[in-house]
Formats: sequence, structure tokens, C-alpha cells
Amino acid sequence: MRPLPGRSVVAEYGSRFDADVGHARLTEAGLESVILGDPAHSIAPHHVTERGFQLVVRDEIADHARSVLTDDLPADDQAAELDAAFYQTRFADRPPWVRWATWAVGLAFIGPVAVTALIVFFWIVGGLFP
Repeated sequence: MRPLPGRSVVAEYGSRFDADVGHARLTEAGLESVILGDPAHSIAPHHVTERGFQLVVRDEIADHARSVLTDDLPADDQAAELDAAFYQTRFADRPPWVRWATWAVGLAFIGPVAVTALIVFFWIVGGLFP
């Protein structure tokens, strides 16, 4: 698809979600934008010939829109602290209920298999040596 005269493509995305995020960033900055893409993408993506989505704005604000889209988002310090606290905690340093729950889930999966294997083993050995 090509935009109408007087309009410029400021970004191209591979998914509708990414295009919606770009559209939201421009809307938050007070810039009007439109997403161009095949409407059949959400209904029958296997029939779509053009796979991308384009973010289109007026020619006058194209440079400003590109700068808004290329600006880096501020770092989320709280999320970084939470990630560091969660992902770098050793298993032994986790709360006792987490350790017990982990062992219980492991035994719930492994226990029946191990018991069944022992029963089959003794059944086979008992059949070999009557």
C-alpha cells in the first residue's frame, strides 16, 4: 500500500502490535498518525500478500514524528531492581515455602514414574526367575 499524497511513511513494522505501539507513542506526543496494512491480516493472515504495517503522518510533521519514534524510552529503574533481585537469587536463599513447593512439585511428577518403574522392574525380574 502507498500513502496518499502529502503523507509520509515514518516507520515500518512487521506486526500490528508494534505498529500500534508506534501509533500510541505518536498520539502521546500529540501527533496524528495512521496505520496502513492489509485488513485481512487479523482474520486470515495466510491470505495476506503484504506482510508489513506502515505508520503514516503528514509531510509537515514527518521529521518530528521520526524523532519521537527514535527517542529511547527512559529506563525503568524499579523493574531493573526487581529483575536483579528475582533472577539472581540462589535456590538456597529463597523462602522455605518456595523450596518445599519446588520439591513437592518435582516429586509429584517423578514419584509416580519411579514407583511404576520399580513395579515393572520387579515384575520382569520375577518373571525371569520364578
